[in-house]
Amino acid sequence: MYKYLLCWRYLRTRYIALASVVSVMLGVATMIVVNSVMAGFSAKMRDRLHGVLADVIVESRSFDGFRNSDEVMARIKEVAGEDVLAMAPTMETFALMKWSFNGQPITRQVQLIGIKPLERARTGDFAEFLVDEKGRQIPPSFEIPERVKLNNPAGQMLQDEDDPAMKAALKQMVENQASEQGTIIGYAMGHAHVQGKDYCIAPPGTRVGLVFPQAGDKPKVTYDDALVVGYFKSGMSEYDSTHVYMPLEQLQRMRLLGDGEGHGAVNQIQVKARPGVDLNTLRDKIETALEELKPRYFTALTWEQKQGPLLAAVAVEQSILNILLFFIIAVAGFGILAIFSMIVVEKTRDIGVLKALGASTSGVRGIFLGYGLSLGVVGSGVGMIGGLLFVRYINQIEKGLSVLTGRKVFDSDIYYFNEIPTLIEPHTVLWIVGGALTIAVAASVWPAQRAARLRPVQALRFE
Repeated sequence: MYKYLLCWRYLRTRYIALASVVSVMLGVATMIVVNSVMAGFSAKMRDRLHGVLADVIVESRSFDGFRNSDEVMARIKEVAGEDVLAMAPTMETFALMKWSFNGQPITRQVQLIGIKPLERARTGDFAEFLVDEKGRQIPPSFEIPERVKLNNPAGQMLQDEDDPAMKAALKQMVENQASEQGTIIGYAMGHAHVQGKDYCIAPPGTRVGLVFPQAGDKPKVTYDDALVVGYFKSGMSEYDSTHVYMPLEQLQRMRLLGDGEGHGAVNQIQVKARPGVDLNTLRDKIETALEELKPRYFTALTWEQKQGPLLAAVAVEQSILNILLFFIIAVAGFGILAIFSMIVVEKTRDIGVLKALGASTSGVRGIFLGYGLSLGVVGSGVGMIGGLLFVRYINQIEKGLSVLTGRKVFDSDIYYFNEIPTLIEPHTVLWIVGGALTIAVAASVWPAQRAARLRPVQALRFE
């Protein structure tokens, strides 16, 4: 009983130990906040990456793709069975896109993707990322609405014209200016961010020109144009600034890969798996089956493998940051070691009295180990509560700091997040608290052992 009483007394009266408690508290709170924010960002990023890509992506090694996409999809369905819910053939190629804004030409390097929008929507979150110029969601389609066709000088004049003959002439001009098909471009390409606001520089109805290579041993460059009918806004700048979608059949025809019957060549197949299916196992099945169909021609990757370098970089950054932040708690451990060593020297006579009165070696050791544990419990407990409260109100804190400093601490325009994303993982909180307790107890072992080895006669000689 005396061990607990002495631990409680030291905890209340030895204010020098408050420095160690504060160090442990700050270390635990900081690690909880940082891990929660990084886990939130990582989860959001993974959701958006997974939304853009299907569960498994089958690609051809040839840039020109393969024409037997129906046979390939049938083979995938045969080996995967009910594990596959949907598939979408896709053609991807690089291209240059050019349009005019306020009389100034704008040229961008883009990733041109030919799709069947309804099929692509069934393999991921493609439909959820489609918006109009005002950010309202639009259906997955390349059809050109009437309002988009009228979004040009002739269309504006048509709306204000009453003369039937002039209206007929203007209608013909509108039809001549309109392209046969629409295109969906990345949101970041069609908008310019100036002084905290987004300005549309490629509004719906803008005629864009696309230059891309044809198929063949000596590919030539071909040209096509289209009208902007919507925007792709995934929240990932890599995609929003490069992706351009157009009808699959049109891209096949322009690249000389169409057959006129809707069965042209594709170089990708997006595969949507049933929830709960092991994607690595499914990928192995698909890759093995396609290897038998055409050796060393197809590759199959899960969406995580497709974005492996990016996801691995985030994981490495989080690990390194955790190691650096854990040094804060390690410093607190050295503080506990120094403080306990001072206490042993200061209380040498008291330790001798305790031993003379019958205190055992393990009992004296237990006093200091218990004291170290108490410091760790108080510091990590307060730090855990403080860290969780900080995470809970982090967006309110961010707004307060923005007002105080006069500048945005978290600019939502960079990440397209309305607020700072957080994700509290219980097992992470447990290992942070457990690590702090371990360091606090480990730092008190050497002073506790030193105190326990004191003999009553030697200790009392300090009197």
